[in-house]
Amino acid sequence: MKNYKKIGFALLAMATGFSSCTKQDGIYAENGSAGIVELADLPSRTSSTAYASVTKSFEAVTEVDCPILINYTGVDGAPEDVTVTLGFDATIVSAMSTSAAVLTNLDASLYTVPSYTVTIPKGQKQGIFHVKLKTSAFDFSKSYALGVVVKSTSSGTVSGNYGSGLFKINAKNAYDGIYSVGTGSSVIRYTAPGVPANDALSGSLAGNPNLTLSTVSATTVEITNLRWAGGTSSVSGIDNLRATVDPATNLVTMTSLGNATLANLAGKDNKYDPATKTFTLNFRWNPTSTTRDVSLVIKYASAR
Repeated sequence: MKNYKKIGFALLAMATGFSSCTKQDGIYAENGSAGIVELADLPSRTSSTAYASVTKSFEAVTEVDCPILINYTGVDGAPEDVTVTLGFDATIVSAMSTSAAVLTNLDASLYTVPSYTVTIPKGQKQGIFHVKLKTSAFDFSKSYALGVVVKSTSSGTVSGNYGSGLFKINAKNAYDGIYSVGTGSSVIRYTAPGVPANDALSGSLAGNPNLTLSTVSATTVEITNLRWAGGTSSVSGIDNLRATVDPATNLVTMTSLGNATLANLAGKDNKYDPATKTFTLNFRWNPTSTTRDVSLVIKYASAR
């Protein structure tokens, strides 16, 4: 009889343990576990990742709302009005920061929170936690983040996997985005100054894959995915290609941290048209050896 009891207790313990391990399986599915309170913006994570993380990007303005979605799982929604209390935990930012990608905990002076409690109405599945960001005051040289935590809930269970997470907060300047490469874009490669290579990599760039312009500062963007004619080969040797706009004149200065010889092409336009969100860029590098001349007409296509 004792052996049977032992087996029974063992099976009960296994069932209990299995239930606790799988309690949050399928939390993003309509037929998943019910009554789990979670940070819905977070993507799935592996067991090797301390916290799930997501990046949110916003225009650099005086104040912008950063909505953080809170889920109450289950097909029937909340059984009653559910009050969820949230907070921030700087140790999450520290834990997810690395030497290769240093994260800075977003200082309290750079945001306000109207309320740390969110109500999910009875029968509903979601509520929103609002953080008001002062993105125009961000230091663009820093990578900001917030560690967000569900501290308590009046009903249900706080998710063990998605009850806390990392929210990377990026501020974008007015020039940030994905840009299409249009007519008038070209590259000329030279074997020596004044001696065109006339190779397959020289020619029109129109229709090449889109370029990504990423915020570096309030007036500077880094340009990536620049390719030679034909669009198959990436341009190298000009790492950290940057365009800096003078907001007073909309004139642009081209530089490259990876090649100090890169500069505006004299006598050619380098400008930004805010009305059409179009850059006209002309620049050159290696002027005394294997010269490269690039002309770009790129127009804003979508947010990054």
